[in-house]
Amino acid sequence: MTGLAVVVASGVVTPQSAVARAVPDSAPDEATASRYAAARGESVVVESATTETDELKANPDGSFTFTQHLLPVRVRRDGGWVPVDLELERRADGTFGPKAAPVDVVFSPGGEGSADDVVARLARDGDEVGLGWGRDLPPGVGDGASLTYPEVLPGVDLKVEATINGFNEVLVVKTARAVEGAGLERIAFRTHARGVRVQEGPAPGGDLVVRDEAGVRVFSGDASSMWDSSGGSADNHTEGPAEGDRRAEMGVEVGADTVAVLPDREFLADPGTTYPVVIDPEYYCEKCWKVHHVVVQDPWPDERNFDKTSGDLGNLKAGYLNATSLGAGRAGRSRSYLQMHTAPVVGKYIAWATLKTNVVHTYSCKPSATELYVSPYVDANTTWSNQPGWFYKLSETNVANNARFCPGASQADFDATAAVRQASNEGWNWTTFLLQAKNEGELDTSWRLFDLNPYLQVGYNSWPFMPTALGMEGWGPGGSDALPCVTGVGRSAVFTRTPRLRARMNDPDGGIMDAMFRVFDGVAPNLSAGYTDHYTNGIPAGSFAEVTVPSGRITRDGLFTWRVWGSDHGLFTGTVDCEFEVDSVAPGTPVVSSTDYPAVDGPHGSVGRTGNFTFNPGVLTGLGGTMDMRRYGWSLNDDTAITHSATVQSADGTVTVPITPTKTGTNVLYVTAFDRAGNRPAANAVYVFEVAEPADLKAGWLFDETGGTVAEDSAGNRPLTVTGGSFTAGYSGNSLLFTNGAAVSSGPVVDTSRAFSVSTWVKLDRADGYFTAVSQDGGSASSFFLGYSQDVNRWTMAAPGADSNTAGTARASSTGAPQTGVWTNLVGTYDPDSDSLKLYVDGRYQSTTTVATWNATGAFVVGAAKWDGARVNRFPGAVDHTLVWDRVLAAEEVAAQANLAVRRARYALDERSGTTTVDQDSGASATLTGGVVWGGQPDASAASEDKWLNFTSAGTGQVAVPRPANFRTDRSFIVSAWVRHTGGAGTRRVAVSGHDSQNSPFTLGYNGSRWEFSVSRSATDQTVVSALSDDEPVAGRWVHLVATFDATTGHIALYVNGTKQSAFSGTPDGSGVAGRATSGNLWLGRSTTAASASAPWLGDLDDVQIRTGILPADAIRQLYLTTSHR
Repeated sequence: MTGLAVVVASGVVTPQSAVARAVPDSAPDEATASRYAAARGESVVVESATTETDELKANPDGSFTFTQHLLPVRVRRDGGWVPVDLELERRADGTFGPKAAPVDVVFSPGGEGSADDVVARLARDGDEVGLGWGRDLPPGVGDGASLTYPEVLPGVDLKVEATINGFNEVLVVKTARAVEGAGLERIAFRTHARGVRVQEGPAPGGDLVVRDEAGVRVFSGDASSMWDSSGGSADNHTEGPAEGDRRAEMGVEVGADTVAVLPDREFLADPGTTYPVVIDPEYYCEKCWKVHHVVVQDPWPDERNFDKTSGDLGNLKAGYLNATSLGAGRAGRSRSYLQMHTAPVVGKYIAWATLKTNVVHTYSCKPSATELYVSPYVDANTTWSNQPGWFYKLSETNVANNARFCPGASQADFDATAAVRQASNEGWNWTTFLLQAKNEGELDTSWRLFDLNPYLQVGYNSWPFMPTALGMEGWGPGGSDALPCVTGVGRSAVFTRTPRLRARMNDPDGGIMDAMFRVFDGVAPNLSAGYTDHYTNGIPAGSFAEVTVPSGRITRDGLFTWRVWGSDHGLFTGTVDCEFEVDSVAPGTPVVSSTDYPAVDGPHGSVGRTGNFTFNPGVLTGLGGTMDMRRYGWSLNDDTAITHSATVQSADGTVTVPITPTKTGTNVLYVTAFDRAGNRPAANAVYVFEVAEPADLKAGWLFDETGGTVAEDSAGNRPLTVTGGSFTAGYSGNSLLFTNGAAVSSGPVVDTSRAFSVSTWVKLDRADGYFTAVSQDGGSASSFFLGYSQDVNRWTMAAPGADSNTAGTARASSTGAPQTGVWTNLVGTYDPDSDSLKLYVDGRYQSTTTVATWNATGAFVVGAAKWDGARVNRFPGAVDHTLVWDRVLAAEEVAAQANLAVRRARYALDERSGTTTVDQDSGASATLTGGVVWGGQPDASAASEDKWLNFTSAGTGQVAVPRPANFRTDRSFIVSAWVRHTGGAGTRRVAVSGHDSQNSPFTLGYNGSRWEFSVSRSATDQTVVSALSDDEPVAGRWVHLVATFDATTGHIALYVNGTKQSAFSGTPDGSGVAGRATSGNLWLGRSTTAASASAPWLGDLDDVQIRTGILPADAIRQLYLTTSHR
């Protein structure tokens, strides 16, 4: 094999017999069936294509064989298929019906009380029609597919028989004498109809039409036929007139609930009539299948026989027959039309098509031929008089089969290939065939009867689809990274002279395919000789064919073209040109510059602040010295991988990218370049620059004003004008409470197309809308929205992709639903390096979305936003401490916003008398009970360090402290106190605790051997995690304790006399701790365990302080140094 190289999968060869045993003989779809057939070496049935009349098989060579019978040959039973079997069986309800019929036929068993029964009933899809007798029937006598009720009238039997598409119900008048006493002038049958109505068909009369409630014809009937037994034994005549039987037509009357027939009295009285005489009303399903037939005969020029199968219409006829044998008043011609449903093969490649049937009888042992024609459409109104004729002849057969004189092989095959090919090519859903004698004027020798159930068999294959997903070189999953098939200036470029090529092969049948690749030197219209073609075989449909151009085929840089064709067993697809350029010359090292962060001594900018950096190609290395730079790759402070990419848009190859430094001091930017072919320079550009310390606030509003309409900027001179708002107590100091208002600056505060961060404290009053706490106006819309979104019930940081109310909006959402009436810290950040918009709630990262923001040049807004040019999303609640930076905050800086330290209560415990002590911050009073007394100097004017609270040895003292405002045990908090214990080694003592009904959420005190700050895991679980002192406490010595819980990191810590301790219990380093929300008060001098007071404090307690947030370590040290008892 020459040409392109190909990778061929290998496998284990299994003997065919073993494969055939292991692989099923049917499959749910064409693709699976094709695979099975190839593995078995035998045809496999396609289950999804199987119907009562149709069967499709996949063949081992990849082709398919479609078979369609004129009448059903199988019936669905219990999820599978069984052959049609019309033999009657008695059912559980006593009725009779066929064992397996394509329509539901039910016969009455007869007997006493059967007068109200429907004698014969036909049903399909909920519609029913039938005939009743109106008087008790004798018990029915079964014989194969029929049931006979003897002597329903004197000398008259009633016989019902199941047919493949319905039933016939005949009265057998056994003798001429029976006519005299049976009252046969008018015979009325009671009509049974459910969901349908019975009507008399168009003239000439006799036909019955059954329509559903929508007026659609669903069943047909015939009540006009009667015949005698002139042609042979009486046993042969109840199923229909045999050859030689004389026939007559009856009158028909269709009433509201009856169908009555009026037998031909002259026919019954004619001495030439041979008894028995059969009177035949019948019903059959005309629309149950997609294939149809009609026999037309010129002695009965207006008879409508569409889909009739009973009587002498139980076979197909062609030719010219004598009057006696035909049972007519004269010799006559017969023709048969077959209407096959060819929609399943439309659009296929037809290899062959055959109409197969059996010759039941020929009058002569040397007959003339029967021909097959393509004919126009036939329908329920087709008769000899209005038959459509034909288009053209297809084929003929001349099989003889006369059971008496020349019995022989009866199969007759007609070549129908031309017609089915035309149907496939021209989209014929139905194709009509005509069986007609070749020499129709030859009496008797042209006569031929065919079996009523011929079938059309078609061998076909599906035209494969054009190859798709054509690509070359580096493809990822699904081929998404492959270089596309392009012509012209946008053609792909590769750096290798042995590129890989690929294309996805597919065809409608999901079979096994082949592919052919070809590479040309040059591009159209100047293609030179192509390289050797190469075929890759055995490609499952839906898979890729892949080849590699061998070394030595492409020997230079330049322009080339490749093509690929798909084929399925000789059926080839079209193809398209795919052009590519080979460029093996690498670009030079790019040149980097920046005015925001120049490569000179000294720091610039700020950590988190975006700066612009310019990359340009330096040397031009494209074909003929052209600029062929495609993109630049860069990474900051990481020389191990390229983490970012910037596409070249300019003609000179220059790109300016925003980059946000992430650390203070020396930063190193590594930049490489890629040309169109993917070549890159041997060495990266290395750009070194210095970054200054994190920049201060761009603006900040603490909202600590007590009145007026202006909120001052604590970081500069960007005041906000307040409308619809008032100053009130906030998270720290005052806040701004909105009543359908907003606070608006006179201009923009930050460039929202570059790095920025926004932090704010909010207290949402309700959650029934879209509410924005912070935004900045554009012309039509805000550039960002930090607030609450009702549709997701989450805090959100959102940004539209453009200054338009029609632009899509990206949104980062919180992981949990907000709590109304609770102060919450929100931080939103934007980093243009990665176009990432992030949201933090209470110092914890929530989620990120990707959006390229734009610069909003309008006002900075607190408490509302802008959309479609109007003020919207007004915030219902209070906002506090709103801060803005022109840089991205680091994670620890975000946590610091949520950990804003605010003292919530201070109990100096300097009172000298009484049973209450006052919070110096809020004025609230705590209540003393039990064994607790005022300690230290009794003089109220004594220094604070000389006054404290003493919990006596009685162990009953406790102080109930009201819960401070905004204090939460599930968020960061600090508890500090001066303590002096009086001994009791091994006994747990608690100085300060939180309270709930079962177990304290936290305790601060002495565990019997160490100072301890503990946090309980749950309200019902007494297990705690603890921060412990490094040394054992000394009885009688004052000690300052500070306990901290940082909810943003899940850490606890204990400070003793300003020094952080390093011992823990239940946690290796104080991490992994989760606080829990409680609503109870605080206790001094006790804790709560299992719903009871526990661990009473024995000793002294002074200067208890409660804070939300976290203090830095140096502030905690200062707290120790500036308070009492050192």
